[in-house]
Amino acid sequence: MLLAIALSFGLVALSFIFHYRVLLWLSVSSQIKMDKQGKVLFIVFVLFLAHIVEIGFYSFIYNLSVNTFDLGFFKGAPIGGAMNYLYYSGVIYTTLGLGDIHPVGHIRFITAIEALNGFFLITWSASFTFLAMGRLWPWEGQCVSSTDNKD
Repeated sequence: MLLAIALSFGLVALSFIFHYRVLLWLSVSSQIKMDKQGKVLFIVFVLFLAHIVEIGFYSFIYNLSVNTFDLGFFKGAPIGGAMNYLYYSGVIYTTLGLGDIHPVGHIRFITAIEALNGFFLITWSASFTFLAMGRLWPWEGQCVSSTDNKD
């Protein structure tokens, strides 16, 4: 159990540091010669890729936890290849939780931590994107609300 706890908190630290560095890089990369809407699209694309990498961190540890450390196994749909671990990790990270694969043993703890971690990182990305859109998106004159249209 201690190994599962150590792996979980190690993954949280790794993903937080990685995500922080990506956000920091995106903040500094505002000097890229691109129109403002292009910058927003660039930010969203990079953040999407960052989440894929973070899901990959967890899928790698699931593979190690099952095949090397013997911390548990998965029941339900067959899981054996790298894509299956990536699929499972993506389902957990996004808190989708389809339930077609069930962790058994100490990997359940890693699964629970990944769901919380993924939720946190996704909301961090959403708030960063919201702030970037507030700076970069041309809101002026784009929408007319019902209160603005006083005939």
